[in-house]
Amino acid sequence: MNKNLIAIVSIIALVIVGWVFYNILFNKSNSTDISAIKDQVQSGQYDFDEGKRLMDSEKYAEAEKHFLAVLQHKDNLGKESYINTLVNLGVCCAQQQKLADAEKYWKEAADLGDETAKNNLALLHKAG
Repeated sequence: MNKNLIAIVSIIALVIVGWVFYNILFNKSNSTDISAIKDQVQSGQYDFDEGKRLMDSEKYAEAEKHFLAVLQHKDNLGKESYINTLVNLGVCCAQQQKLADAEKYWKEAADLGDETAKNNLALLHKAG
């Protein structure tokens, strides 16, 4: 039952870690421009990045708070960022055994067309 959920979460975590390392290795714009930092905070990007970092460190409760903060900026988020935030929230909740919340976030992401969320929901329902 929990093995499927753990497998899904592990795969998602590996994808996220790979994405983070890709950005570290190939992102050459290491700017400390104050306006860029302000834009990151106001757009929710800072909280998204911090949530991913904490999730990768298996600090799911702390990561959840940052992803919830991202949703405060919903009007400024692109569809993909919004969906990724929902999927990550689902992972954080599932890891904390808050399965009803995980289902809620994954359902919303699935309704927006996200395949990962659809797969997570299927495994969640199969395990339950």
